[in-house]
Amino acid sequence: MAYLCNLGNGQQVFIDNQDNQTIVTLTGTQAGQQQQSSSGFSTGKWTALPILYRNAGGFILRVESDRGPHYVQLQGSSLSAIATAPNLESAEVIAMQATETPPRATMEPMKPMEPIKPMEPIKPMKMGDMEMRMNPMEMRMGNMSMSMGESTPSYRQNFCPQCGAPVKENDRFCANCGDRLS
Repeated sequence: MAYLCNLGNGQQVFIDNQDNQTIVTLTGTQAGQQQQSSSGFSTGKWTALPILYRNAGGFILRVESDRGPHYVQLQGSSLSAIATAPNLESAEVIAMQATETPPRATMEPMKPMEPIKPMEPIKPMKMGDMEMRMNPMEMRMGNMSMSMGESTPSYRQNFCPQCGAPVKENDRFCANCGDRLS
């Protein structure tokens, strides 16, 4: 027969005797995470029901077997055997319930995480008669303006708008009429 006890704070302890081994499993469920640690202790076959105590240092499990008493310290998410009998006079006895269900079946499933929301575009910044936009980069102050990058692509013509003569992409002036190219 196995035993289960709710320790509070989303933690449970599951205790089982399999042949000469006492298996102690701690499970914990908190927002966004589940933890489980399990240890086996060579105790022999149980001769009495296990007893769980709560003291200032955490929880202590007492297992009475054909080899004598054994003690296991449960503190946070760790389990460790205690070599000498602890003083349990002022400790509180915690009730355990008989169960056949291992702790994995009693844990609540984790809630799925929400997807990350995309960032909102940066809004134009305004202060008095000054305005700044990020895409494309534009800044205006009074009747002055500056921009970097273009929101709509511009195409340069391959001929002079004044005389119609062919021009190269890097020409600043028309070689035929001398007109300034934009």
